[in-house]
Amino acid sequence: MKRRTYLATASTTAAIAIAGCAGGIGTTDDTDDPDEPNESDGNETDGDGDDPSGDDDLPEMVGTFDDFEDLSAWEAVAGSLEADSERMSMGSQSAHLSMAESETQARIVRELSEPIDVEGVVPGLALSTDSSTNVVIQLQDAGGDFHQFLQYTYDGQPFVRQNFGHTEVTGDVDLNEITEIHITFSGGDDNESHLWVDDLHFVPGVEDGRVMVQFQGGFESDYTHAFPIMEEYDLTGATFVAPERIRITDEASGDRMTEDQLAELVDAGWSLGTVGARGLQLHRVDSDQVESDILDPLAWFEDKGYDDAQYFAFPGGRYDPEMYELVGENYDLGFAGRYMSQGWASNRLNITRISADAGQRNLNADQLVDILDWTAEHGGITTIVFYKMDQEDASALEAMASRLAEHRSAGDLELITPGEIANEYVP
Repeated sequence: MKRRTYLATASTTAAIAIAGCAGGIGTTDDTDDPDEPNESDGNETDGDGDDPSGDDDLPEMVGTFDDFEDLSAWEAVAGSLEADSERMSMGSQSAHLSMAESETQARIVRELSEPIDVEGVVPGLALSTDSSTNVVIQLQDAGGDFHQFLQYTYDGQPFVRQNFGHTEVTGDVDLNEITEIHITFSGGDDNESHLWVDDLHFVPGVEDGRVMVQFQGGFESDYTHAFPIMEEYDLTGATFVAPERIRITDEASGDRMTEDQLAELVDAGWSLGTVGARGLQLHRVDSDQVESDILDPLAWFEDKGYDDAQYFAFPGGRYDPEMYELVGENYDLGFAGRYMSQGWASNRLNITRISADAGQRNLNADQLVDILDWTAEHGGITTIVFYKMDQEDASALEAMASRLAEHRSAGDLELITPGEIANEYVP
């Protein structure tokens, strides 16, 4: 293997093309404040055995590419690599990456015996970690140019496939001749860190960009600020509500929508989902209340006559195996991942979304426009999240709506609903 300078800083490794994304765009605030953001060559398969839909027209690469049953093709160029037969998502072992306290990242590289063609596909991994971290996949050509894909994973989550967002392109990458695959995760908390990866796979990409504008929490600003702007540009959104916070009438106190306001949005073509009964981060909910927080919204939707609302946005992107299973058994989709421009969903419970960082409630106008432009150029499914809005946020939304309307008119972006993702982009 050609020895390059792999030991870049963690921030450089995780940087993506849009300014502010490395530590901001794509992250989700970890707070329960209702006014703040509360709320993913011996080992190769031929792609046929794991075809997600059986469609003969899918790219040849679709399916599991490396099951990590043999690690001899991989080299640790930062940190360490070993097999772990006690922790895996498939087969008999996984790849265990670790870094010492003094290290800033771990990186493993597979130099391919023959180049692979990744045109029209997006990579993903099954992930498990003992410390929350960004995980990076780079598909690199012989000249060193690469496409980068990113996802964030939390400790305590089940060892399952994660959807990755497409976040960076360097140079003029030859996607028909990819010669190396890099997998990286970053430390930074002065502790020894560990990541387990399994089931390196490819899913079909989404050539023409699709965008969902998702409003989380059911705040009244969905109706007073967002609705008129979206209507002006002939756009619809998706509102993910906390039913216990919805007000019966406008005489009731609170900052959430009334039942009539919500009904008007749905009548206008908006999609409906939930952030749980109270909109609380589930890992902070008492264990005896988790089930009701997840399931009660479904009964509320049924009682109100909303029959297409089986979509759950995990507040803060946090869940444990029990929560994950409960949502999976009762909802069609879960939104928990980060970043933009994902491909088909290899995991329907970890659909990606992009939002502001902990110090910024909603994305600003420049960030929103950049996200749209990226998705228009590179394709994929991008879900943009807004929380409670003020007038400045409304101005940013209007700038975004105007650019989105331009891209729709040009034919390089379309709106997408949760139902369309579930029906068209989940194998």
